[in-house]
Amino acid sequence: MISLAVVVICVLGEYFARTSLHEWTVYSYNTGAAFGIMGGSPDLLLWLELAANVIVAASMIFVKMRTLTRVGLSMMLGGALSNLGERFLLGHVIDWIPVPFTSLQFNLSDLCISFGALIVFLMISRNSPEGEQ
Repeated sequence: MISLAVVVICVLGEYFARTSLHEWTVYSYNTGAAFGIMGGSPDLLLWLELAANVIVAASMIFVKMRTLTRVGLSMMLGGALSNLGERFLLGHVIDWIPVPFTSLQFNLSDLCISFGALIVFLMISRNSPEGEQ
């Protein structure tokens, strides 16, 4: 359910940026992964993203984990699915949120993936047994 909410938020956020913030926003079209890595191999990247999403979804179904770990993975999955859908439909991902003092940009999907990864990292680094909630 969290993953679906993340996808909807990412799609609505991009729609809002395109319709309401278009005068202040510069868009970049990223055919690769983070920072354009693998930009010359869009088909391979699409298959790798799909495989990663399947692995994350399967682990959430079959592996016992803490609730916050599941929340983090759900955020990562939702962001990844949003990027995957955009890449499948458009052939690229649209980045529109600038990183101050750099030429880098990202989108809400990237933000959700990063924040979800931070949650998972923090939960894994805790010293409590995996079965504890």
